[in-house]
Amino acid sequence: MPSEMLGYIKQMMEANRVNGGLKVPTLDDDYLAIRAATDAQTAAMPVEPGVTFNSDVLGGIEVEISTPQKLAGDAIIYYIHGGACAFGNAQSSRPYASALSGESGLLVYSVSYRLAPEHPFPAAPDDCFAVYQALLGKYPDRKVVVLGESAGAYLTLTISLMAKDRNVPLPACLCVFSPCTDIAEELPSRLKNKDIDLVLRGNTNEMLRACYLCGQDPHDPYISPLYGNFEGFPPIKIVVDKTEILYDDSALLAEKAQKAGVTVDYQEWDDTFHTLNALARATPESEQILRETVSFIRKHTQNNEVCQ
Repeated sequence: MPSEMLGYIKQMMEANRVNGGLKVPTLDDDYLAIRAATDAQTAAMPVEPGVTFNSDVLGGIEVEISTPQKLAGDAIIYYIHGGACAFGNAQSSRPYASALSGESGLLVYSVSYRLAPEHPFPAAPDDCFAVYQALLGKYPDRKVVVLGESAGAYLTLTISLMAKDRNVPLPACLCVFSPCTDIAEELPSRLKNKDIDLVLRGNTNEMLRACYLCGQDPHDPYISPLYGNFEGFPPIKIVVDKTEILYDDSALLAEKAQKAGVTVDYQEWDDTFHTLNALARATPESEQILRETVSFIRKHTQNNEVCQ
């Protein structure tokens, strides 16, 4: 049974869904207006008390650093925001980044990667990987954790595959919430949950192909990470809800990663919604995910080993 607060939020989301829901824009849309409205909703969420923010540039890409009132470790969290690779930036994702920093006591780096449709693939993964490499150079003796939701979770997996392919040290661990891992095939949950997913509407693969791919092969592992090789990957935490159209993306990712010998912490929720984690402390359920995520990060950043 959802908490009272979660139930209230779901009612508001259902009303928004009836009125149209999330639109993934193309160049034929007023994508700047759609982006501004979507980003404003995210930015309106409360920021963690005591966390401060500073801007920087890493690897040529703008980032924002969330710093807790008191540092509790020297690991670095690299947070990649979601938004269909079309919405969001480091500032609009400040509410969740600040909650991560406040709960963990760690520095959190958020990235403003280039967005589709004006910057299609491979702009987003290239930018996110550039920041990751810069973080490794800036903090050579520290563990780096990479974390993201939805498109940010896709990018978390993609830059880890890029690191593996280029013999760059892998993150200490990965946390992915409701990742999109396959836009080549119409997985069963796309159809099964299309009328009950409170966040994503319509044919997600078709929208992403129009907005983001621009004719690139959707089977490319840097576009659909499910087709990648996960051997040697660090531990992965995966969180998803059974009512999402992207449910199968997470379930199949967990299965494939486990078969490759990866340590997987896989959690399914029921009757919540896509990327519940981003609500941070707004509901008891999302706060539980926040605390469990930080516990997972602490578990895998205790020693000085770095995955290769």
